Parts: sequence; structure tokens; C-alpha cells
Amino acid sequence: MVRGVSQLTALQVTSRRNFSALAWHGTFTAAAAALAQPTTILPAYIVALGGSPLLVGLMLTVLLAGGVVPELLFAHIVEGRARKRPYFIIAVFSRSGAWFALGGLTLLFIHSPGAVLLLLLFTFLAAFAIGGSLGSVAYTDIYGMSIASGERGRLYGSIQFLGSFAALGVTYAAGILLQGSGKDPRHVYALLFLAIGLLMLCAGIGVLLIREQPIVPQPQLPFSQYLRQILTLWRQDASLRALVTIENIASLHLMLLPFYMLLAVVRLHVSPSAVAFYTMAQVVGGALSNLLWGVMNDRFGSASILRACLALGAILPLLALVLVTFSPSTFFLVFVLLGAAINSRNLAYNNVLVDLAPVALRATYTGLVGTFTAPTLVLPLVGGTLIALFGYSSVFASVALALLIALFTVGRSRALSVPPRG
Repeated sequence: MVRGVSQLTALQVTSRRNFSALAWHGTFTAAAAALAQPTTILPAYIVALGGSPLLVGLMLTVLLAGGVVPELLFAHIVEGRARKRPYFIIAVFSRSGAWFALGGLTLLFIHSPGAVLLLLLFTFLAAFAIGGSLGSVAYTDIYGMSIASGERGRLYGSIQFLGSFAALGVTYAAGILLQGSGKDPRHVYALLFLAIGLLMLCAGIGVLLIREQPIVPQPQLPFSQYLRQILTLWRQDASLRALVTIENIASLHLMLLPFYMLLAVVRLHVSPSAVAFYTMAQVVGGALSNLLWGVMNDRFGSASILRACLALGAILPLLALVLVTFSPSTFFLVFVLLGAAINSRNLAYNNVLVDLAPVALRATYTGLVGTFTAPTLVLPLVGGTLIALFGYSSVFASVALALLIALFTVGRSRALSVPPRG
């Protein structure tokens, strides 16, 4: 009996330790993400270097492709291993290194033509995204094994609460730097890139503190047999197919994600310091919305938040067009709502995926969903091309209409309403 109690106490201590470690990691990652926003800071930097809407779209496509395309290969490597944490460690510190390298080389080549700095940016964004692909495969399994289903909402809420304060702090500091940067803010952006690397390095401390319970290792299947297994899973799991379908359609909002900032630059001629202000608005919107998403998740399930994501994706383009025309001073509300939309997607997608994936197949499910949503990776590039050809109003209105149609069709699917499988 005493031995059983001591084992239970040890498990509780480990659970609390992992909760704190993941909260630490998530908080610093949120702060780093605020400075690496593909919706505000990165598009503004590309424009400052003379980049076009096409390059802004390419930026997000590179980030998405690097994060998704290798997932299935990484899932094959990671799945069946007794421990996933070593891969998570590699991912986090390689991502930190990518930002340190980008910041250092940007300072080194600060007086080079914009094309050189853009090449550096895209190269290290790709490296950062590939590291994230490995990290997401490992994280899904560690998160599912370390945190009980009933604790996941509390962990997510803790990360968002603490991360929001951290993100507001770093974006406020970024705003001060950008305000004094003048017409050529290259030095400031280089310092911001170094700051992202430092924040990611701090996030890595949390990963080092995780205590992972090893599983019984499984023999690794040949990759060809692994692919056949994936096709079998796809045919047999209706909930998996529903998640991929809704994820693909909801990803239409990715077509516009980096262009709200460009709309403000082109139509409102905002200053560099406004970039940080809009980023802060996005952080605040995400933080406040978490109160609503937490209640919805507990009462109606994660699938309801996916539907909310579709609704917000349809509202955002229309709101942006109205405010930029009739109320420029309130355009920051677009970014408040954008923060809510992004957080709704992240919470719902992660929780639905963890719930529907069997414990032994979490890495595979993560890679599989990434692979079957790969066609959406080109949407930001398509968005930049269409905006260059037809203008903001036509493209924004068309995407809003498509998402409204999706909301009232596939958004009603009940296949996602499944009890947790692990």
C-alpha cells in the first residue's frame, strides 16, 4: 500500500513538473512568435526591403511548407521510439539557431541590396520551419503522454495567459525601437531577429526539464509499408478525413493572412511603429478570446471552435475592407479579431488531433494531417498573385464568400465529435 502511494505521489510530481516545463516552453515560444509574426512584422520587413505582395505571400508559403512537407518523414522516424524528447530538443534549439544566424548575418550584410537580405530571410525562415516540423511531431506525442485530457485546457490557458503578457512586453519594446528607426529600420529588424533567437533559447530550458515516460519501442516499418498503413488509416477513420477536410477549407484564410498588414501599408501609409501596435492588438485579441474558447471547448467540444474559426475567417476580410475605407483609426480591430481567429484554430486543431489520434499513432496522425493539407501551402502565394492582378477588394470579398459557404456546408460535420482515444 505504501509503495502504491509513493508511486502515485511520484507520478503527481512528474505531472506537475511536466505541466510547468511545458508552460515555460509555451510562454517563451509565444513571446518569440509575437516578434516573428507572419501577419505583421515579417510582411512589414519585406516591404521595407522593397518586396512585393508576391514575396509576402511566398514568405508565408515557405513557413507553411517547411513546417508541413517533412512531417510524414519525421513521423516515420520518431514514431515507435521509446523517447520523443531528444527530437523535441533538436527541433527547439535548431529553430533558435536559425534566428541567431539570420540576425547576425543581417547585421553583417546590413548595407547590402535588399535582395541579399531577402535571400537570407527566406533561407533561415525555411530552416526555422523545418525545425518546427520535427518539433510538432514530437510535441504532439509528448503533450498527449504528459498531460491528461482534463488538464490540457488548463495548460493551454496558462500558456496563453503568461505568453500574452510576455508577448505584449516584447512587442512594446519592439515598437519603441521601430519608432526611432527612421526610414531604414534594417538594424532594428536584425536586433529583433536576435531577440527571437534568445527567446527560443529560453523556451528550450523548459524542454530540457520535461520528464518523459518512455514507451515500449516498436520496430520501424519500411517507409513503403508505412505509407500503405497510412492509406489504410485514411480509409478507416471518418473523423480523420473530416478533420483534414475542414482544415483544408479553413486554410482559405491563409490566403489573406499576411495581407492585412500590407493593406494598412498601401491604403493607410502606416509608420513602422504601427507594426508593433498592430502586433500588440493581435496579442490582446488572442488573449481575450481564450476565455471564450476555453468555455466553448469545455461545453461544446473542440469541433465547435473549428466552426468559429471558419466564421471569423469569413468576417475578417469584410471588416478589413470596411474599416480601411470608412474608419482607418479603428483598423487595429482587424488584428484584434485576427488574434482571436488564429488562437481558435490553434486550440481546436491541436485538441481535436490529440483526441482522435490513438496513443501509439499520434506522430503518424500529425504527419498524415500535414501531408493531406499540403495543397493549401501555396494559398498565400496565390493570394499575393491575385492581389497583384485584381486588387485587395475583389480577393478579400471572394475569400469571405468561400468561407461563408464552407461554414454552412462542411462546417456542420459531426464526424469530429469523438471521445478522446488516448
